[in-house]
Amino acid sequence: PVTGCTDPLACNYNPLATVSDSSCIYPPSPLCAGPDLKFDSIAFVNSMFLMTHIAQTCDVTEGCVLGYGTRYVITFDSKIDNIGTTDYYIGSPGSNPNMFNTNNCHGHAHYEGYGDYRLYDMQGTLVPAGHKNGFCVMDLCGTGQYHCGDMGISAGCYDEYGAGTQCQWIDITNVPDGDYRLAIIFNSMHLPDVLGRHEMNYANNATQICIRITRNAQGVPSFIKLPTCSPFVDCTG
Repeated sequence: PVTGCTDPLACNYNPLATVSDSSCIYPPSPLCAGPDLKFDSIAFVNSMFLMTHIAQTCDVTEGCVLGYGTRYVITFDSKIDNIGTTDYYIGSPGSNPNMFNTNNCHGHAHYEGYGDYRLYDMQGTLVPAGHKNGFCVMDLCGTGQYHCGDMGISAGCYDEYGAGTQCQWIDITNVPDGDYRLAIIFNSMHLPDVLGRHEMNYANNATQICIRITRNAQGVPSFIKLPTCSPFVDCTG
């Protein structure tokens, strides 16, 4: 059985807990802050590599790639830690359908607006680079109380999508040679969890790296990481 705070009035209420562990915290305690998703930028930068992918119908339909045939994609790890004091609880597609997107080729339920991968040129213009920004959000440590059927990330736990996972990439097949910013943003719409709890801090949900894309004589792209990357601010939030 899952242990935790079983009182819905507490700010660290665990909706999955069936056994109380006397850990409940109530307002106005300073510990009643909420969840805080933090993107692991070190794991992201250290895991980047270029790979080829033969595009299938679902890849194109879901926007993972921008065309058929052999695609060249930069893939990477996305590790999201919940460093807050409460769980980030999402729930199930059946009980909270407004928080999920099931309009996709595979028919899977994806949490809406969770991960967003963007490629910008140095003038700040968004460059089309296929990817999929919906995921199953689950615990990958501890008791693993959250899973694809009842989603969330426990306080002190993390969720991770490894490099090479399908659609865990950006498609640079048709991106012109040049310098670009690759930005990774999680919960970009600043959504509260299903219990209405907002994150403590949204500034740590995003990171960016500057890359240079070039091609060889056969037209095969490659990339390098640039040592400096001037800050870019998305003024729309």
